[in-house]
Amino acid sequence: MSGKIVQMSPRVLDIGDAASYLAMSVGTFRTQVLPHVRQIALSARRRGYLVSDLDRWIDQQAGGGTELATSLNPWDMMS
Repeated sequence: MSGKIVQMSPRVLDIGDAASYLAMSVGTFRTQVLPHVRQIALSARRRGYLVSDLDRWIDQQAGGGTELATSLNPWDMMS
């Protein structure tokens, strides 16, 4: 090993962390954001949310105009 410390950012957040990431309550996240982002099954009962989808949602709110992909297939986003 090289002895380097690597800090990695998560790609998927659970609902509490996703709400905190967007500086809102879980209740507000459920009503305002959840209908507009993909849910990833982390287990039979837990769902996660892609940080990239959360970033796109907040960009839309700020007038960035970046639309969320309509396809759930990540290969469709590559061009």
